[in-house]
Amino acid sequence: MYTTKPNHSDLDPQWLEFLTSQNAQFDKNSQIETFGQAELERFLIKNGPVLTSLTHQGLIKVSGSDAASFLQGQLTTDIHQVSEQQAQLSAYCDPKGQVLAVFLVFKYQENLYLSFHQSLKNAIFKRLSMFVMRSDVQLTDVSGQLIHIGFAGEFGDLDIQRRLSTKIKNEYETGCIQMEGMENVCVVKVPGPYHKYDLFGPADQMKKVWESLRSNADVTNTYDWNLLNIAAGIPEVTEQTSAQFLAQFLNLDKLGAIDFKKGCFPGQEMIARVHYRGKVTKRMFRIRCEALLDLKAGKILFLTDKEGKSHKLTVITANPNIFEGTLCLAVGTLKTLEAIEGDLATESGDPAFIEPLPYSILDHQ
Repeated sequence: MYTTKPNHSDLDPQWLEFLTSQNAQFDKNSQIETFGQAELERFLIKNGPVLTSLTHQGLIKVSGSDAASFLQGQLTTDIHQVSEQQAQLSAYCDPKGQVLAVFLVFKYQENLYLSFHQSLKNAIFKRLSMFVMRSDVQLTDVSGQLIHIGFAGEFGDLDIQRRLSTKIKNEYETGCIQMEGMENVCVVKVPGPYHKYDLFGPADQMKKVWESLRSNADVTNTYDWNLLNIAAGIPEVTEQTSAQFLAQFLNLDKLGAIDFKKGCFPGQEMIARVHYRGKVTKRMFRIRCEALLDLKAGKILFLTDKEGKSHKLTVITANPNIFEGTLCLAVGTLKTLEAIEGDLATESGDPAFIEPLPYSILDHQ
């Protein structure tokens, strides 16, 4: 059952009205379930170009003269490398090295921003606020105010260049649109199976961006958009998986989201110990199941190999696949899963497969 508008009191009313005019249908979590053609929306993800609204996500502005040094002491990457031309994937951990949240960190109009899963918004805002103390740092929840959309396609870089007069081709490269009426829109290239972008800006300008990109793109819902993150092997930590996994278990070291030379941050000692002295015992895998499964973040997925041995994995994110079945990212024991020969099966006996990620999860490669 669809609601007529999202249950999000902070969502810019101008943007809400615009999305409603585009036939967006929301669920109780403010995510777009469909623009009216659900099956087509999923299929279009395969090659793109596709466009969606991501304003349901959490977004915190970190401002003040001490903003960068404050985040430098909290996150896993070297925040001093973030500029208005370069963003980062980073993580916020507890003292045990377990990941509380995964952020896209970018700089826009001289302030730093953290984009992450909406279910963690209140908890992360509260925790970060505890450590501000006397620093010149202001944290502002701008979720729903600074509009966030996603755009992706096989020739997405050319679309961004031609339709928005903006040339951004490298992962995590950042810039603002060089066109009148859209000059306050920030564009960040993010990992995907093909060219993929996050865009942030005020509602009036974002409407123009949407209409410009929409002239050569189809719309898709925010659930099927997750297939692009799954294909890229990018973990999205939610309320159900927060503080459950060491940073390396989510492959964050393989994604450049940990800087082992930057100095102290919460969990740094444990993360460094595993990196320099130990061996990563668990990793995040991409799993394709031929059956349509009701997999949610934090749920346990049991798979059986041809020798009858059962393997336990914890789901990070999952979504129905493009044609049939289910695609997910899940954390399991590296040694046993690495040694598997042949196919796997779900508890119901349906085939399941470990698919290659765009990066190696083995330490010796």
